[in-house]
Amino acid sequence: MIVTNKKWIFYGLVCALAMLCIFLLNKPQVTAQAATTYYVSTSGDNRQSGSKAHPFQTIQYGISQLSAGDTLLIKGGTYYETLKVPKKIHGKKNARITIANAPGERAIISGKNASSYESGPTLLSLNGTSYITIRGLEFTDASGQNACGIYIAAGTHHFKIAKNRIHDIIVQDPTTKDRCANGILLFGDSAKYSIHDGTISANTLYRCTTGWAECLSVTGNVKKITIHKNTLRNIGNIGIDLSGNYGYCKKASLDFPRNCKITANKVYRCISPNATSYGIYIDGGQKILIKNNVVKGCQGGIEIGAEQKPTKEKYSTSHITVTGNKLSGNLEAAMAIGGYEKKLGWVTQVSITKNICKNNGTNDTIVALSKCKNITFTQNTFYNKTGSAAIFYNEMSRAYTKNLTFSQNKYGNKQCYFVLHNKEYTSFAKWKKATKDKNSKVVK
Repeated sequence: MIVTNKKWIFYGLVCALAMLCIFLLNKPQVTAQAATTYYVSTSGDNRQSGSKAHPFQTIQYGISQLSAGDTLLIKGGTYYETLKVPKKIHGKKNARITIANAPGERAIISGKNASSYESGPTLLSLNGTSYITIRGLEFTDASGQNACGIYIAAGTHHFKIAKNRIHDIIVQDPTTKDRCANGILLFGDSAKYSIHDGTISANTLYRCTTGWAECLSVTGNVKKITIHKNTLRNIGNIGIDLSGNYGYCKKASLDFPRNCKITANKVYRCISPNATSYGIYIDGGQKILIKNNVVKGCQGGIEIGAEQKPTKEKYSTSHITVTGNKLSGNLEAAMAIGGYEKKLGWVTQVSITKNICKNNGTNDTIVALSKCKNITFTQNTFYNKTGSAAIFYNEMSRAYTKNLTFSQNKYGNKQCYFVLHNKEYTSFAKWKKATKDKNSKVVK
């Protein structure tokens, strides 16, 4: 009796498994939608399929057809368009959207037909999109107030801007107050939607007359951005700028870039008619790494400043690491650290290590210090072959420039003098005694 029951149970299990297999075999299969590659050509037609043989005519129409995983390849030629990628056009983590030049072809997006004195064009805007790559394109001939090569709006994330050329972005009358243009602008004006997880790499930006703005500018609620291996040259103001505390984002605790990296960039000849322009400038950021960059022939090399006074000191420029950079031939200074007026914000918790600074500020200063505290200079080379520059220059009192640490640096200058708290030290021995500079030395 017991054996018989076991046999019927076994037969029942076999039947159930057989029915399950039949069900699974006949169940409709859901497959991932295949990614599509579309093409655009100046001789194409938007009524066509967008295939390689039958390309679209306009880039904007091609953008409107994209879904996650798709690629839009732009064939050689000049496209007189201003492009927008809205939030609804976006990729996914494992299915990015790519907009790029067709291999080996030069695709140019020109703002020549859209430029005007009072309202310059934005050649490409990413408006809250995500998981998208822009690669190998050329953006040029945008002129007028607020002209821009690439604009990245609040909510845009997981984007890559790579191997593009951006040039001749121009604002007329650049010496007139608040006349501005940008090569690339990340504008984080939303407290709810940050700009985050983006990479800007291997782009070339040149011949940009930016007026009172910067060439590659990151401002407001922005985090986790990497700016890597870009080349900037012949820029009409600051090259790379991360700024905060300007009120663009209404939540003060988010109104500044943070957790960003500026690495292995080359910045040449940033010269402004309006003020001293540095190759790389942090003005209100936090937790920023500036590493292995080359800055040459600008008015200044690297500045860590604070032009705005935040609502709370904890939102000040802080936790900045400047390491392994090479600064040379910059006209007024290699570095500047601090808010340049007492009424401005603090710069604090800055580590400056292993930088090589040669022939900067020849008749001015090598490193300028102002409103700052908790600053460390270690294992740097500050050397000028000629000229009468102060190696460190600081006019503010101990109340505004404090907690400075110097160690294991190499100093060299024709006169080798220092100014700290508005007191001049005309020999290295006097400087060393006053500052407790440890294991540093003078080199010829």
